[in-house]
Amino acid sequence: MATDTDGKHGDERCCEDMARVFKALANPTRLAILRRALGDGMCVGDLHECLGRSQPNISQHLAVLRDRGLVEPQRDGNRVCYQLVDERIAELLAFAEELFGCGDITDHK
Repeated sequence: MATDTDGKHGDERCCEDMARVFKALANPTRLAILRRALGDGMCVGDLHECLGRSQPNISQHLAVLRDRGLVEPQRDGNRVCYQLVDERIAELLAFAEELFGCGDITDHK
């Protein structure tokens, strides 16, 4: 995160980083994945089933979320499950749902 001592270039870097994250959040499938990764997380196969998308499609979206630092993989035997990297992401999603009247995120686990 940029600080006041970074000046104009630090502010631009911070804005670019935030734009990359918000661009990742601008996809409905990725938002649905994040909503389901709250709490204990979800495995790729579970996401595939509950979202009705192919496993390769889910994996591509997870790669974007992982690249942006939003989720992290956890091995569970042969399965790979994903959890939010930071619980503040859940707070951001809850705020967005409240702001846009989308309902409680806990309804979508």
